[in-house]
Amino acid sequence: MARNTTLQVLLNDLRSESGHAISSALGKSTQEMMINLLNRVQRRLWEDFAWPFLQVKKDITLQAGSRYYDIPAGLTLERVQNASFKDGSSWQKVVYGISPSDYTIHDSDTGSRSWPIRKYEAYGLSQVEVWPMPSENANSTTGDGLFRLEGTGNLSTFVSLDDTADLDDQLIVLFAASELLTRQKSPDAQMKGQQAQVHYQRLRARLSKTEPLVLGESEVRDLPMHVHKAA
Repeated sequence: MARNTTLQVLLNDLRSESGHAISSALGKSTQEMMINLLNRVQRRLWEDFAWPFLQVKKDITLQAGSRYYDIPAGLTLERVQNASFKDGSSWQKVVYGISPSDYTIHDSDTGSRSWPIRKYEAYGLSQVEVWPMPSENANSTTGDGLFRLEGTGNLSTFVSLDDTADLDDQLIVLFAASELLTRQKSPDAQMKGQQAQVHYQRLRARLSKTEPLVLGESEVRDLPMHVHKAA
């Protein structure tokens, strides 16, 4: 069990687990199929659980009169579990979702500003809107006024053979092998799938401390191999 395993090693392990010959002469189309499969399996596993070792914190520096901000590199809004605002020496929770009634209090369309911010939500594909529109600038020296997003960091993609896995190598290979064996109608497919699920649940049990939260602050009940959706 290891992370940061190279794609080359994953391919060799997948060939072995699925009954394919481990050979550098393996057809290009077959290798591309396996790389695509490994990418898809790792992404599905990444989407399924807030892996603790992939958690990141990204800070946004608020500016007076600025309503919209780019989502920091390395994080997608769908994988944000918590948002907060630094007010003096403490961090205050920022709630997801801006309602029409909020704009009756502070109408950002007319330039109404206030401090601190209390809410945020997605704006377009790569930005967030904060409410109310800040009336002050964040202090880059003290950190006062920073807007922080915390969640599962973005997943790397396998392209070259020396690219490495973000998740457990055995977990990725077992699920991929189970899918390949199922396509081949192999009698070993069910056994391989069971091995994958047992290993998955073992890793989850070791890593799970509390149930993760998603946008809207709704609790999520994690189920194997399902994508969590925001409330």
